[in-house]
Formats: sequence, C-alpha cells, structure tokens
Amino acid sequence: MAAPAGEASSKLLRFLYFVGAGVICTKAINTYRDYERKQEASAAEAAAAVAAAVVVVADPARASGGGGGAASAKP
Repeated sequence: MAAPAGEASSKLLRFLYFVGAGVICTKAINTYRDYERKQEASAAEAAAAVAAAVVVVADPARASGGGGGAASAKP
C-alpha cells in the first residue's frame, strides 16, 4: 500500500527547491566552462606570441622584410 500523500504545498515547495538547485548548478557549470574557454584562448594567444618571437629570432631578415632568405643565399 502507498504512503499517504503529503500536503500539496510541501510537495510544491520541494519541487521548487529542486528546480532552484538545478538552476544554480547550471549557472555554475556555465560559468566554469566560460572560465576554461577564456583560459584556453589566452594560452593559445601566448603560444602564438612565443611562436612569432621564435620566427623573429630564427630569421631576423625574414621578419623585417629585408629579403635574403635561403633561396638568395650564395654558397
């Protein structure tokens, strides 16, 4: 036999608590995903800056547009 049903107001209140907890958790998850996305974007930006700096150090003539790459080098 089923247990007697509680008051409608207490059931509604429990349901609203459940929905509220879901909203709070969803907001927290989305905030964390946004944080991770921003961290990843800034890391990619930093990696691109380092790669550009390596190109400048490796071949300053190419970076400055002065020509004189491997094709024009004379043995």
